[in-house]
Amino acid sequence: MRAKIAEHKKLTVVIVLLAAVIIGAVVFRALSAPEEEPAYGQEGVQAFRLKPQDLSTSIHTSGKVESAGVVEITTEMTGQITELPVSLGDHVQQGDVLCVFDGQEIRQQIADLENQDAQARKEVDRQRRRLQQDLDTAKAQQQAAASMQASAQKMYQKVVNGEMEGDAETVLGQLSDAQNANAEAASAVSAAQEALNSVDESAVTQNSAQLQKLRQQLNQLTVTAPQSGIITSLNVSRGSIPNGSLMRIEDDGNLKVTVNIREQDILKISEGMNARITCDAVGSDQVFSGQVIRVINFASASGGSDAGGEGGSGGGYSATISLEPGTPLLLGMSVKVEILLDDAGEQLAVPYDAIAPDDEGNSYIYRAVEQEDGTYIVEQVAVTAGVAGEYYTAVTAEDLKEGDIIINDPYMVTEGQKVELYLPEDEDLYPDQE
Repeated sequence: MRAKIAEHKKLTVVIVLLAAVIIGAVVFRALSAPEEEPAYGQEGVQAFRLKPQDLSTSIHTSGKVESAGVVEITTEMTGQITELPVSLGDHVQQGDVLCVFDGQEIRQQIADLENQDAQARKEVDRQRRRLQQDLDTAKAQQQAAASMQASAQKMYQKVVNGEMEGDAETVLGQLSDAQNANAEAASAVSAAQEALNSVDESAVTQNSAQLQKLRQQLNQLTVTAPQSGIITSLNVSRGSIPNGSLMRIEDDGNLKVTVNIREQDILKISEGMNARITCDAVGSDQVFSGQVIRVINFASASGGSDAGGEGGSGGGYSATISLEPGTPLLLGMSVKVEILLDDAGEQLAVPYDAIAPDDEGNSYIYRAVEQEDGTYIVEQVAVTAGVAGEYYTAVTAEDLKEGDIIINDPYMVTEGQKVELYLPEDEDLYPDQE
């Protein structure tokens, strides 16, 4: 019995000694650890530095740069082209000469017609002078007849009043003859005037119309550019006789992009939305501004409605984006287009799962505050949640600022807890995904 008690006491002493050794080792390690060593490590609490994030929601598509001002140069001329000072790809200014037609035949027609017109005008002038003389003679005869009628009227009145001797019936006959003569003279004047007014000038009128048309054609011999731009199509050459379109000019200072839109996205887009355009040819880091100016919200029969690749000519739903003036983009370049559905811009934001609700339903996040000894203490910060993007949510608080260290998972820590952090410097824990 005593042996067992002694053995038990010996075991107890051993256990106490072992415990003392373990405790001493732990205390020694804690006391001997360098105080200035940061508390980082893969095993630490994941965190990130607060910074602005782009919270805009968008639709991504692609297309090719086109001109918003395209004009086809056509003419009614059927002559031969004698001058062609432009070539395919040339940049022209409004008013520049594009081509000149042979005008020899038109000029000869104008000369011949001008001679005919001069002869016709001479003949009209001759007829007018003769008829004017007839009219003047008729007017003089009418004036004499009117004077004779007036004299006969006075004589008849004096005989009737007894102021003059004579046969009243004879004098009345003379008055009647004078009135008839005056009426015939007036009729002659009217006929002469009508003849003068009805001189046939149809030849002169016809010649004038033909001359006007020929002179217009003469002006059309020289074709000038109605707008500035690049010649993207040239259908004629020097010496050729054109048929239809001469060439096409596209305004390279007024650009647009037509893009296909997927069926599930078309109802989200409306005119006036902003867009961002990038192009690998000029560097994908350059972003150009654009705006939706047209939405084709019906599916054409020429293609499916799920197109979202290159260009906007494959049928289906589409939209037209205008580009800001002065971009270095060229006609035909392939571009990527981001249509901003909600242009929220950059705001201080955290991953949506970094926000937690308290018992009253208010939102908060945990911030790691560095202490003087280099350690970090968890601090709860009440925030107001704002615009939510696909991965980030905007947050505001009175003392929240860019660069603050925010805990990724608020359920892994508590208020006042001292933590070691995993704070990657060169990697984004929540990268934007397209």
